[in-house]
Amino acid sequence: MLLINEDQKDLYPAIHGVQTVIVPASYGTTSCAKANYFVEQKLYQGYFTVSGIDDDTIVTTDGWDLLLSLPLKAKGYGVSWGNDTIQEGRVPTKWTMTTNIVEALGFICPPGLIHLFVDDFLGRIGVELNSAHYAPNVMMEHHHWLNKKAEMDETYMETASRETWDHDERVFTEYMTGQFHDDIERIKKALKIA
Repeated sequence: MLLINEDQKDLYPAIHGVQTVIVPASYGTTSCAKANYFVEQKLYQGYFTVSGIDDDTIVTTDGWDLLLSLPLKAKGYGVSWGNDTIQEGRVPTKWTMTTNIVEALGFICPPGLIHLFVDDFLGRIGVELNSAHYAPNVMMEHHHWLNKKAEMDETYMETASRETWDHDERVFTEYMTGQFHDDIERIKKALKIA
């Protein structure tokens, strides 16, 4: 399944065997907007994993989805990620996560986040569940203005603005020092993890 923002639906050709879901403009255009729509509409049902890979990423490893899913299938849950060539193993910027975690949480992006710190959040989930898996040989190159592989544009300006950073940092810090621990316990209970 591929999620596409409504304002970009004409940019992407159909892919045989892949369902396309258009995310209404009313949800916004950030990755958190797409993720929230995905969860609210329960589009994850029937799938074992969900991946967050934006359109500024070039995946060049054949079978990347299988490679990222293998340790998750072995464990039954968790978070895995490939090499984005910027953050590499530090945080899962281009991630795959089991849907049983999504089901237990009821979200992918902590409520209130606009765009930033989702990778930090998902990485911490993997660590707390003892199921965080980095695959350095799965190449998922992030073409971003930070590594000079993309031009600064309106979307990057919005998501990298001081206003967005300050907002998301505050929301993330409040969440991690409060609700996060309860949510981890909720996941463990749902997945029957001791």
